[in-house]
Amino acid sequence: MSDRFRLRWPVDDHTITQYFGENPQIYAVFNQAGHEGLDFVAPVGANVYACADGEVFSIRKPSNGNAYGLHVRVRHRVNNREYHTIYAHLSEVLTSVGQFVRAGDPIGLAGETGHTYGPHLHLTLKLIGALTPGYPIGVVDPLPYLQPEEPLQPSDLVVYTTDRVRLRSGTTTASTQLAWLDKGEALTVLGDADQARARVGQYGQWIPVQRADGMDGFVAAWYVQSEGATPVTEPQVTAPESLVVYATEALNVRNGPSTGTSRIAIALPHEPLEVIGDREAALVKLGDRGQWLRVLLPNGTRGYVAAWYVQTDPGPAPGNLLTVYPTADMNFRERPTVLANRIGRLARNTPLSVHDAPARAQALVGRYDEWLYVQASQEQWGWVAAWYVSTAPV
Repeated sequence: MSDRFRLRWPVDDHTITQYFGENPQIYAVFNQAGHEGLDFVAPVGANVYACADGEVFSIRKPSNGNAYGLHVRVRHRVNNREYHTIYAHLSEVLTSVGQFVRAGDPIGLAGETGHTYGPHLHLTLKLIGALTPGYPIGVVDPLPYLQPEEPLQPSDLVVYTTDRVRLRSGTTTASTQLAWLDKGEALTVLGDADQARARVGQYGQWIPVQRADGMDGFVAAWYVQSEGATPVTEPQVTAPESLVVYATEALNVRNGPSTGTSRIAIALPHEPLEVIGDREAALVKLGDRGQWLRVLLPNGTRGYVAAWYVQTDPGPAPGNLLTVYPTADMNFRERPTVLANRIGRLARNTPLSVHDAPARAQALVGRYDEWLYVQASQEQWGWVAAWYVSTAPV
């Protein structure tokens, strides 16, 4: 093993929907300072992989009081230190107690067992003997150990679709649909060409690909043919018009399809939100409580909005947005929590335009543990602590 403990991503979809320490109001009932791990996008049946080499030492089934539901625990030893990774809310286990697993080996399938707001993978990391205030002994934030995501590079292999098929965000038919691929469309394979070549035509296998327009995703391997086949030359069907929706009020944009996931932005009623995925499927969801839409915001941010708070007609633009000023030099963050990554530092009295309904924003100014979504410059958007700003320079 390496002399430094590192974690590989445990699922194919590299989207974190809830970070360590978030939502303390939810986890107070469990006597914890906040969320005790990382949540990842993972539909039911998605592969769950071991994050590092180690030994499976426990598999626990759902039971009363077991918040993790069906889950697997793996022990790792590096430099005389012992770590445990816990993979929670599984629908099926693909390993056994005592088995040695390598990083990347499938150990289970994602699900929604235990205490969960919906299908996802929860990962807890323990460093035996470590103390993190507000958490059980051993529990630490997995994020600093998680290996940076390295995008797959285009290979020299090209595959062609054998029918009209969906491009998806992950390696299951439940993963988010990104676009329709036309029959005969040429796709550049990302990553290992030999590995992809072996998957072509195989049911249940998926291949990472890139379209001619630069969009990356996964295509079902049983709907493509290799470069050795003659590509279909039928004229391509014009792609359907994208769907644009508008918030019915100042609306939280989240990192995942649930109110339990992180806020990443706020959409105002006059701003067009371009729906990512199938237009007709999205239209069916409009106004339906419990349904979510993945959207692209005007500033390039991608996230999820509640389908019951959007409509197809724009709302009125607000009057003058509220401007606030830091009362001292302060951090500018990616998400509304002190645990989020810093975008940068803001100097005292820097004017910040609050991207929210002015009345709602005004009510938050000066309040502890509240956050404001602001624009600091043409290209800088993020969150600032509401208790460190005022409505006039100081």
